Amino acid sequence: MKNLFISLILVIGIVGCAAPSLKPPSDQSRDFSDRYAADFDVVWESVVDWFAVNNIPIKNIDKNSGLISSDYSLGSSFTQVDCGTMDPGDMARLVDTNITANINVLVRSQRDEVIVRPNVFGQGVYTLQSTWDNRLIYVRADRCVTTGELENSLQTYLQAIF
Repeated sequence: MKNLFISLILVIGIVGCAAPSLKPPSDQSRDFSDRYAADFDVVWESVVDWFAVNNIPIKNIDKNSGLISSDYSLGSSFTQVDCGTMDPGDMARLVDTNITANINVLVRSQRDEVIVRPNVFGQGVYTLQSTWDNRLIYVRADRCVTTGELENSLQTYLQAIF
């Protein structure tokens, strides 16, 4: 009986250590707003052009509210958002990563300047396969934070124009 109890504790310990885990991303909140001394229409068109040049599909666009938004699936080697660190553990292997980036850009006229405020975030799912019984395991990444890559790209693009 004592040996059975010790064996059970060892199995629970081994399985517990081998379980997949997702370490949360580092939260780096930063304001990527930029101001341009230019006409609203010219800035607006330049922001729309940036989406096109970077092959980012626009989901919603409303010039009156100044909002352009997109959500698109990123490739497996994405760098635009940080979803944390996936550790498949000893009993699984990573087989797929499906991350979606959301981009909202506000373009607002204020006095004699135009403010461009991008906001990037994301979410997704890591698909793992058990090396023990081949079943699929899905781990959700509910909160991916920006790495600043897209915001910096937009700022660089606009600063070259204005």
